[in-house]
Amino acid sequence: MRLESFGSRLVDALSALGIARQLALRDSWSRAELMAFRRKKFAEIVRFAQTSCAFYRDLYRGLDLGEGLDAEQLPVTNKRRLMENFEAAVTDPRLKRSEIEAHLQATRGQELYMGRYRVAATAGTSGLRGIFVYDRAAWRIVLANTIRWRRLIGISPRLPKRLRICSIGADNPMHLTSKIPMSLDFGLFRLLHLQATEPLAQQVAALNAFRPDALLPYPSVAALLAREQIAGRLTIRPGIVATHSELLTPEMAKLIEEAWGAKPFNHYGLTEEPHVASDCPQHAGLHLFEDTAMIEVVGDDYRPVPEGEMGTRYLLTNLYNRAQPLIRYEVTDMLCLSPTPCSCGRPHALVQSMGGRSEDVLRLPRRTGIGEVAVTPMVLSLAIESFVGIREYAVDHDKEGIRIRLVVPDEGEKRRIAAELPQRLRADLERQGGIPPEISLAFLDRLERSAQRMGKINIVGRRRPAAPAPRSDATTAATRDGP
Repeated sequence: MRLESFGSRLVDALSALGIARQLALRDSWSRAELMAFRRKKFAEIVRFAQTSCAFYRDLYRGLDLGEGLDAEQLPVTNKRRLMENFEAAVTDPRLKRSEIEAHLQATRGQELYMGRYRVAATAGTSGLRGIFVYDRAAWRIVLANTIRWRRLIGISPRLPKRLRICSIGADNPMHLTSKIPMSLDFGLFRLLHLQATEPLAQQVAALNAFRPDALLPYPSVAALLAREQIAGRLTIRPGIVATHSELLTPEMAKLIEEAWGAKPFNHYGLTEEPHVASDCPQHAGLHLFEDTAMIEVVGDDYRPVPEGEMGTRYLLTNLYNRAQPLIRYEVTDMLCLSPTPCSCGRPHALVQSMGGRSEDVLRLPRRTGIGEVAVTPMVLSLAIESFVGIREYAVDHDKEGIRIRLVVPDEGEKRRIAAELPQRLRADLERQGGIPPEISLAFLDRLERSAQRMGKINIVGRRRPAAPAPRSDATTAATRDGP
């Protein structure tokens, strides 16, 4: 472990500024130019991985990786396979998973691993934690994409009065929402980071004192703060609100716009690829950053789905990370690509909608015939969010039924919701063609935000058994998963 020097951090940031200018030029390319560039970068990372990693050398054995390389001919990878073969899937033989785990437990900020790597980990909410490594060259591209995204939503240095930016998210320095801002903090902005696990009243007091020009929270936190603004307890006027790390539902977006008078920007990223997509000022969908990552939206059979149709998962290829190549890496978030481009003129494909995670889909017996009906998490969210008295909610489901935790301050609204919400949900599930399960409601004073999940809330999800406590030996699989 080595604390990164100010000088090396400055060199990386200045390099990122130059790369960001190149990224901005690509945003003005034609679609054909962008696709040609992506094909070239995809072929390069595939051939590099095949020659530099034992994992990919074995995976691609016997395959033709020459001219005309077709992505669909290559096998799919996933987190479990890569974590179980960690040492074979990285390009530096000195990288050992057990030693990196120790580094993550000890890190408090800008410590580099082995003097050259930044290491980040997922929170581990679905049974397997992921560990991902970036060398300095890859990290410069991460920072450049951060600069590109900031400019896209209107955040740029302003002197002599510096822009005040408040981010609300993870309290853990292993998380990228902490690592990236620290890498770019050279005094050009006034920065405040609040933890999503802090009590709401403390967040409100801190925000009223700081008065941010830009607010960058989790969507569920933004919705809570919007209610505080509408109620008059929060009195800030951010010109920019941009959410990240959770699913932004229509009701959340509506509350944010009501509170601060502008549509929120939305950012989508992963620990495996910090900048997957973001919307532009047109707010027509999320632009995929296709020059730094390739996204293949597919169904359960891993074949591409048509534009305008929701996939059950997608395959991610990080086009620049050569320390730990990720090629056709399965992500179970459900995306739907738009059949029409954005009017802003950028060449990147547009994510029209997001449907949560495929493992969180509710599967019900069909009302007629045999088999099952798949109901996306958004169906449940839309029904619940139609009741304006609900301040916060979280849903989990399994074969025993649907359990909904609700924060509803008004007693009269509680009674109405208790009587009407189950009926509304049953009717919506029947319209989906399924037989509704048992539905139970629990009214709480507040929802707990787990530090293990970086303070994020899984709004709608399949109920999972509690993960066993991890052992300290190097052979233990990590605890739980999720960006």
